[in-house]
Amino acid sequence: MAVYRFVGRDVLNRRKRGLVEADSVDAAKEALLSRGIVVIEKISEDKSIFQTTIDFSFLNRVSLKDLLVFTRQLYAMVHAGIPLVQSLRIIKDQVPNKRLRQIIEDIATYIEEGGKFSTALSRYRDVFGDLYISMIRAAEEAGTLEETLKRLAEYLEKIEKLRGKIKSALFYPIFVLIIATVIVAGILIFVIPTFKQLYADLGGTLPFLTQIVIDASNWLRDYIGWFVLAIVTVIVLFFQLRRFSRRFKFITDLAFLKLPVFGELLLKSSIAGFARTFSSMLSSGINILEALRISAETSNNEVIKEAILKVRDQIEKGVSLSLAMSRISIFPPMVVNMAAIGEQTGNLDEMMTKVADFYEEEVDRAVDGLTSLIEPLMIVFIGSIIGFIIVAMYLPIFKIGELIK
Repeated sequence: MAVYRFVGRDVLNRRKRGLVEADSVDAAKEALLSRGIVVIEKISEDKSIFQTTIDFSFLNRVSLKDLLVFTRQLYAMVHAGIPLVQSLRIIKDQVPNKRLRQIIEDIATYIEEGGKFSTALSRYRDVFGDLYISMIRAAEEAGTLEETLKRLAEYLEKIEKLRGKIKSALFYPIFVLIIATVIVAGILIFVIPTFKQLYADLGGTLPFLTQIVIDASNWLRDYIGWFVLAIVTVIVLFFQLRRFSRRFKFITDLAFLKLPVFGELLLKSSIAGFARTFSSMLSSGINILEALRISAETSNNEVIKEAILKVRDQIEKGVSLSLAMSRISIFPPMVVNMAAIGEQTGNLDEMMTKVADFYEEEVDRAVDGLTSLIEPLMIVFIGSIIGFIIVAMYLPIFKIGELIK
């Protein structure tokens, strides 16, 4: 069995790249398609997991935000009564992304020649994804294109907003820690040696805290290159393993969910994303099994993804959705109860929408609370480190008489 390197897109247009084991190129494509990944570049056999190439295609990729703007504009045009082809041509002239502009033109031409909108979209599955295409196909069959475009725009907007919230909550403390590390390293490398020379000229025995800071400065100045290289290597290996190993990604995602405070935030955001996607698919008339498959593929968390697929497997065996969810601990009781109510009343999509709204509000509150909590903690943390260094370096001055021989 050979190992092939691939570059593709998942059902939410997220770029995916990595390795897949298969007997042939066709088998590799089928294996990736079963995972909801559409290959967008030629698959090539890869001999080494560490082989890398420079790829600049991201500079012209169609982002989720591009897709959101396109969908919102298309809904506005269709809602105003403008024919679909004319709407696409009007939007095309306003799109800044070159690739999306060409795609829109190709779709408009295809529809003019008698093709279906959903079929035209499926020719660019790497851009629109299974969720988008499936909802448009269902809308064409039901004659609800305008309503579905509105639902898609609202869905993409919710997902974009949710992702932004999570990124701000996670990246803010990381950014502050990086800045703090750079400041402390700068002090140790450039400022402390001045004090070290001064105290060396005075002679005597330095206080314990002062000696610790000076030793740290010496070590950092001697091994700064190796230290930076080690950090970069660990980071690169971490992301490479998450990209190429589903098992490693599952373990790390599980570890993230176990983190204090942040783990709960990640779980709530994952549940909100699943509920939003699932409800959107159901309300578009897509069957529950297909809705669960696509919902699993759109999940950013491997633990949530496997949980959804397990639910899907149980439903295929005749188990109800709520019962299947109750057997998996990752789903909170509220989600299970709402699913049960939805099944009993026949409003499962509406109940899942309420679940999504609830957990999105929970994420908003959690992020606001974290931001207000992290800011003073970071100030205290950074101030404590710098304060420790200052006190340690000025301690000998208080004992200047003991140092002077």
